[in-house]
Amino acid sequence: MKLRSEILPQPTLSFYNHKTGVLQADIVEELQAGLWRDYNIDNRLYNDALGEMRITEWRPLFPDITPVMPGFHYNSETGAMEEERFVPRQREMTMSLFLDIVERYFARFEGRKIGVHLSGGLDSSLIIGLLHHFGIPFNLYGKVTDRYEFRTERHIQDLLAPLGERTCYVHADEHPFYNLLDRYPFHQIPDSYIKNYDSATTIAEEARRDGVEVIFGGQGADTLFVEAIPTKAGAMSFNIGNEFAVPWEEDLVYRPRGVELVSFYADPEIIEAIYNLRLGKPFDAWKLWARHFFREFLPRELAEYHYVADFNGLSLSGLEAAKPVVTRLFEEAYDLLRHPIFSPESTQVMRETNVFKFDYKLYCAYCVRISIAVWLHALFEHEN
Repeated sequence: MKLRSEILPQPTLSFYNHKTGVLQADIVEELQAGLWRDYNIDNRLYNDALGEMRITEWRPLFPDITPVMPGFHYNSETGAMEEERFVPRQREMTMSLFLDIVERYFARFEGRKIGVHLSGGLDSSLIIGLLHHFGIPFNLYGKVTDRYEFRTERHIQDLLAPLGERTCYVHADEHPFYNLLDRYPFHQIPDSYIKNYDSATTIAEEARRDGVEVIFGGQGADTLFVEAIPTKAGAMSFNIGNEFAVPWEEDLVYRPRGVELVSFYADPEIIEAIYNLRLGKPFDAWKLWARHFFREFLPRELAEYHYVADFNGLSLSGLEAAKPVVTRLFEEAYDLLRHPIFSPESTQVMRETNVFKFDYKLYCAYCVRISIAVWLHALFEHEN
């Protein structure tokens, strides 16, 4: 089989080559030479069970090649992956000082057309409220659904929609989770975040057509608004690259369309400001502190009430609908690697499985198998 000729760069990734002792920007040549055959599926399953917060404990995926993820670096002297942690300083912080920091932050993007993700949740809504406070124009791009469990998010989206110079809704029924799995672009290692590809590319295309150059998202805010903030100096640190970014969307969706995807909460000054505002605050699952403190920038429905969005129904509905494509991808994967998780027997079990009965662990295990099959399919040229 012939590898794809259209290869998108993935600048958020790098790879340490143990034979040469060099950190490489990519492994395209190695994949073209057949490195994909040596991908260790069993280690990938082990790593996925550990989770992305324990990357330093992951087992190798390729012989002699170690992928280096955002927020980490490979120490060739110790032979270990190490985290890059940002340790905020403790300093005086007030609403006025916070707004000064935010105003300076937005000033970096002066002259560039701005978009914001319109999720209907607190994190992106605060970005919208702050931009509106400073009189900075922006477009809004939101994935919407009329499903009952998203009734609150949809109401918030409709409340905020008039603030955008243009507001674009992408409907979940038309762009469901796990759609277009067989159209995923070439990527160098399997990607865990495959379910949003259809809706993400649709939003990125809309932003590109609108001339948007920067689109803000709320990734990472959970860490800042939920986790307990200890008072002891230096007791808390943040892995910005790992916790505050969505690298697959940056590399494979937005950047190829000329749009920069930026997490507002990934900025060290913003992190430090919120850290100091919440200093000594306990774990806050409902983000009650944030809802109260930032109430002047939020709709009343977000400031005075709290709720939890549940994407599980949408995710499982998408998985069920994707079974025919997943079946074909598993068959291809078995032809290529002959691993038992893609065997005809395993594929038949997958087809007969009621995905709506998955618990979280089974759901994750199922999705990691899909991500490997999607990766293998995306490596090669296919006839339309």
